[in-house]
Amino acid sequence: MAKAMNKNKVLKLLELFPGIDGEIKSRRSFISDLEQYYNPIQGVGYSDTTKGKYVNSDPTERLALNIPEYVRGDIQRYQREIEELQKVKVEILKEVSRLTMKQKNVVFGYYFHGMKWEQVAERTHYSERQCKNIRDGAVERLLKGFEKNRILSEYDIKE
Repeated sequence: MAKAMNKNKVLKLLELFPGIDGEIKSRRSFISDLEQYYNPIQGVGYSDTTKGKYVNSDPTERLALNIPEYVRGDIQRYQREIEELQKVKVEILKEVSRLTMKQKNVVFGYYFHGMKWEQVAERTHYSERQCKNIRDGAVERLLKGFEKNRILSEYDIKE
């Protein structure tokens, strides 16, 4: 069940954003490891000269025969998580793109690029306090957008 959208969840989603690609990569690695463990011989490519095409034999067919049901369930779960993370990433970017340029600069610097407030202030030519105030305004605006966004409002952040 989705938790209600609040400022804390907005901040957690912003903090989650830079690590999404790593999470996707690790899940793909899990899938690859499971597939290789249960099917060490991948599809063999061959040339079909009668049709003038390069054809790949179907490793999926053999994979389905070799992978136990519980492992196939794990692979499907990882694939669903990858899709969900990709959607969350896109939706966060969409909502952040609706911010003012000033707000985007602060949000990107602090949350997406991992800068310290001092660095964000130097980069944007505002004081640290001004940057934090700009961030607060951005979070308020993002809260409204995230609430209306079904993907973000329903996403359950794993602790």
